[in-house]
Amino acid sequence: MEVKIQTLTPIWTGGIEAGKCDRIHETSILGSLRWWMEALVRGFGGQVCDPTEQECLYDLKKPNNGLCKVCEVFGATGWKRQFRLEVQNIEISDANITHSIKAERTYKNGKREEKTPTWYFRDSKPPNTPKKGTFFIKIQSLNPKFKPEIIVGLIQFIADCSALGARPQMGFGVIKVEGDYIKTQPLYDWLIAINGSQLYPKLPTLQNIFLAEIKPKDSNSSFTEQDTFNLKYDLRKLFRTENNAILNKSEHKGLVLKKNKKDKNINNGDVDKDLRHFIMGTVEDKRMAAKIKISRSYNNEKLIRVWGWIPEKAEVYKNGWDREKIVNDIYKHLVVNYTLHIWRETDSTRDTETPLISEVTIFLHSLLQLQEKNYAV
Repeated sequence: MEVKIQTLTPIWTGGIEAGKCDRIHETSILGSLRWWMEALVRGFGGQVCDPTEQECLYDLKKPNNGLCKVCEVFGATGWKRQFRLEVQNIEISDANITHSIKAERTYKNGKREEKTPTWYFRDSKPPNTPKKGTFFIKIQSLNPKFKPEIIVGLIQFIADCSALGARPQMGFGVIKVEGDYIKTQPLYDWLIAINGSQLYPKLPTLQNIFLAEIKPKDSNSSFTEQDTFNLKYDLRKLFRTENNAILNKSEHKGLVLKKNKKDKNINNGDVDKDLRHFIMGTVEDKRMAAKIKISRSYNNEKLIRVWGWIPEKAEVYKNGWDREKIVNDIYKHLVVNYTLHIWRETDSTRDTETPLISEVTIFLHSLLQLQEKNYAV
């Protein structure tokens, strides 16, 4: 099966050398597919290993041969992936991006010096820039029992909701599947057959993910490249509570400052630094990936995607913060400052399509737009 992909924002898939993107690499695409498959399988209570701790090992003596549901498909030590993915017929060019890019915001650092939030790209000169254009993804089953339509449906889901490739936190990877809308029913059928009972309060799962699209507040205006980074900074700022304002910050729950002489962040006035880094990522000290992704603008610069995951439990939830407050503060910021086009989230009044639907099968049915599209045969 072949899928023609059109980039809507530049795409980054890395390369042999760190920090460089010389072409479209299959490994990065596979990484995106696996991340989302893990989140979807967890949503249905399926067994999913945590690759950051202990990957599955193929072992005939263990139940299910020692493989979790995702490793069955994507491979593990001693077990081959059940499909082949190839990138073909590439018609891409180097995307033009600003290097470096500054937000239209300022802040004061620890020395009370005024600074401008700035994002850097290691090497913005071709051929190391992100790419734009079209290419084909070919999916071939390597097991007669595995349907390639499952993976193709997953590509369509990613095109509808998130991003493909690496560095989505820098706005890369929004794509469009060209031609007829791809069937997502095989993916849905495969997932609902899992029917597991595992819970994942600290890992990405369909139950703790939100997916949003925003438009400019003024329908006659368009987004700029800078707007993505303005929003990145604004969301980071949501999770900065100064000592003298902490008692007045939350509508969801009263914030109570618990001082600790050993807590440098509190003593410096930045009581939510650990939380902010946990949500929005950091390159300081111990690097941490952002859980919130914000795309560059697309659709004639009229849309930006904002999506991410906030776990139910985390050690950084202190001083009144929890998942509900974090997500609701993000939601309120988008509603106040933009036109909210779409917000998808399970069991929530915020969802714009199926509010308060806690049944994951119903939510996914809506998310995959089943019975809403004219599918390709």
